[in-house]
Formats: sequence, structure tokens, C-alpha cells
Amino acid sequence: MSEYLATAEEGLNPRRRYLVAAGHLLLPDEPEAVHLALYTWHERAGAWLVGQSLCGRSVEGTPLFDGTGPSCAACEVYRATYEAALAREAARLHSPVGRSGARHPEDTPENGAWCTVWLEGNWRWVTSRMTTEQREYAADRVAAYGRVLAAADGEDRPEPEGLRWWRTEG
Repeated sequence: MSEYLATAEEGLNPRRRYLVAAGHLLLPDEPEAVHLALYTWHERAGAWLVGQSLCGRSVEGTPLFDGTGPSCAACEVYRATYEAALAREAARLHSPVGRSGARHPEDTPENGAWCTVWLEGNWRWVTSRMTTEQREYAADRVAAYGRVLAAADGEDRPEPEGLRWWRTEG
């Protein structure tokens, strides 16, 4: 049984997405199969909603939490890909704790805050009002948090392009 396959609605984390078994639409030409579909909390609706099946067919809007497993071979083809994506999403949600169970040493509120400025703000404008020493410090914080995010994704990434713009422009 996969940790990403929800078998009951109780205890699900609304910040995560899950796979659920979902029945086929009861239409005359629709093949009988139990599909896999994404199950997502929608804040606006205030409810969990079943998406389209992994194979692309439309499914019933109520998940099968009765122990019924998927029988659609086409959905099973995509299952590993979706589970890998859900694992990356879950790792990002819990990025302070790595696979070893230890907190990543560079996951600090300060590094996360500077990374948010980099991602959401006008980095060049903000850093142009700093001394070179302050710029380097801020860029070091962004780079450190970038390593946290890369570790959560299981990747090794270089520093973001343009992070230290002053080095090339003088």
C-alpha cells in the first residue's frame, strides 16, 4: 500500500495532495474500471475534491474508501510518476527535516526570509541600496536556503542566476 494512496478522509493533511481510488462514470460506453485520481483540498470549496484520473478519464466525484483498489492498467502506468511528484511535494512541506530525520543546518527563518525577498521582491532594487558587504550577506542567505530546497528535492543546483548581479556589473 502506498503512503500516497488515501484510504480514508480522516487524518489527511489539507496542504498535501493524495491519490484515491475512484469509480468510472456511469455512462453507457464507459469501460468498467476503478481509476486512480488526485485528491486535493480546495480551500474555497471547503472540501476535498477528486480530480481527473491519471489515465485522463473522468471519474465519479466520490473516492472509494471501501478498500477497493485500482483496476485501470493505464492509471497504473502513471502511478510511479505521480507518487514521485507527491513525494517531492511532501518533502517540500517538511523541508526543515531531511531524509535522515535531522533538520537541514541551513534551514533558518533568516535564510527563508531572504529567499522570499529574492523570489517575490525586486532583488536588484533591494540590494542596490545595500553596501557590498550587506549584499554578499543577503546573497549568502538566499544561496543557503536554495540548498535547503534543493536537498528537499533531492537535487544539486547552482546559485540562481543574477543573485550576485553586482559582481558582473561593478
